Amino acid sequence: MIDKLCKYSFFMALIVVTLGALTRLLDAGLGCPDWPGCYGQVIPPNLAELPIIDEGKAWMEMIHRYVATALGFIILVLAVAIQSTFNISKKIKWLSRFLLVLVIVQGIFGMWTVTLKLLPQVVTIHLLGGMAILATTFLLILMRRTNQEVTGPSSKPKILSLVVLVLLSGQIALGGWTSSTYSGLACTDFPTCDGQMFPPLKMEQAFQLTEFSDRNYEGGLLDSEARVTIQYTHRVLALVLLLAIVALFFRLRKTELYKTRANILLGLTVLQIVIGISTAMLMLPLSLALLHNTGAALLLLSVVYIIYSVFSTDETAQID
Repeated sequence: MIDKLCKYSFFMALIVVTLGALTRLLDAGLGCPDWPGCYGQVIPPNLAELPIIDEGKAWMEMIHRYVATALGFIILVLAVAIQSTFNISKKIKWLSRFLLVLVIVQGIFGMWTVTLKLLPQVVTIHLLGGMAILATTFLLILMRRTNQEVTGPSSKPKILSLVVLVLLSGQIALGGWTSSTYSGLACTDFPTCDGQMFPPLKMEQAFQLTEFSDRNYEGGLLDSEARVTIQYTHRVLALVLLLAIVALFFRLRKTELYKTRANILLGLTVLQIVIGISTAMLMLPLSLALLHNTGAALLLLSVVYIIYSVFSTDETAQID
């Protein structure tokens, strides 16, 4: 039962992350301007009941909430099941507790996303929370399947894989910031950005992380130069991440055990870059933008799998 719950929570988390991206891309984050209901109702009202409502956006937002609530319930049941089972390692029990806390915090940020009118800081953290839940459910599946214990980092591949994870997390956060500030179309050319290889940057205006107000952030409030700065920074970090992944790829391929995982990592990375470039040059088509978000999730899962593998004590193969 626990294994099935782990798989259900993983697939539901993937669906919620995808629905969250679709909600952002359709500008449906404020399709229901209140929380937890929609204009005070469990089911969105129709045009006859409320002429000002955009029914499509309202339903998109509420479907996202319904599925996220279902995920939260599954994770609660999973945590209770794990805690009440005696022959499960302490690490799995602690991970399930962390997952439960994570989904509760994610629900709070989901509420703030609406009540704070799409404040970019909140939207970005909400995206990271969804990715963290997805990665944690995947890690639970790995630990249940192999029952491996994990030791601390000691070799260079372990450190390098953690560096890749940190860079990837930063890149996902930057992607969320790009989306939440509506900077996706700031540069529609490549490799130049706004017609320049090195455009003037306004870092302070682009990354006002401590600014909070009651303004409505739908559509974005930054000027064009600040949005170009965000898009350009996203591209620069993508290059740094690519170099780190290539280094990890060649390091992992020295051992037969990791060759397939290394190939998958590099393949997903190249695909993600191609999708990212195409998304910008084709003026942010919905299908590609959504695929770019899914690609980031798959890349994260690939890195988590590699980290788990190289940290596991019963995989005796060493990388020189």
